[in-house]
Amino acid sequence: MERLQFEMFANEILSRLPTKCLARLRCVSKQWRYELSSHLFAIIHYRRMANNPYRKVIMLTKSSVDIHNLIGGKLDISSRKIISFPIDTHLSNLIILASQYGILLMCIQWRPNELILWNPTTNQFFNLCDKKPKKFLDLREDAVGIYMDSSNDLKILLLQRRKDDVIPRVYSRNTCEWKTLTFLKGADYASSLYWWSSGTLCNNVLYFSSPHYWTPAKSYTIAFDVQSETFSKVSIPQHTDVIGRQTRDP
Repeated sequence: MERLQFEMFANEILSRLPTKCLARLRCVSKQWRYELSSHLFAIIHYRRMANNPYRKVIMLTKSSVDIHNLIGGKLDISSRKIISFPIDTHLSNLIILASQYGILLMCIQWRPNELILWNPTTNQFFNLCDKKPKKFLDLREDAVGIYMDSSNDLKILLLQRRKDDVIPRVYSRNTCEWKTLTFLKGADYASSLYWWSSGTLCNNVLYFSSPHYWTPAKSYTIAFDVQSETFSKVSIPQHTDVIGRQTRDP
């Protein structure tokens, strides 16, 4: 009962405080640190801060990780604050793949077994690689996406293209486990996909574009429904150009 009361206190009152205050409050006790570091509290705090006119922008440079205030759609350079990345690596090797509710999905170039979930607010991180294969993540071959399901579980979709197969895997932050899904059948997607690394989330669907530069008519999009966890293929719609020819978007 006491824990439930504190959880309500944290979610309803402490979640309205700025990040700097919360960082100090996490030092009060082990219980405070646990509650203020929880996945649920992070979501609630992010949603409340989303309505704040003073938003934050994180920028990676070759020498630092910078946070700036975004006021009225404009970057406030004078508000620059430097934070540290929790893993010892050259900052030029860091890549932000996707983000959701203030949580960043990142990787480190030249280290194929580093797929990192990082919370810049608390500076907590977790390496999502559950084993050490030769290449867990290949930026040239694989694609990733991040989303929230109906139970407020933060999930990461990893599409691994290996030899003749596309292996879709989903990581759950609640269970800290990966599970393998079934990909589309009936086509040689492993050899024909030319997707970018990050998916775009819209209306509970993750979209992965697969542009074909030499033959635009072969371009298409892979759609992943985050609720049913199923895949579908979406054709690129045709349009008519100024001289009346039928073509496809690049």
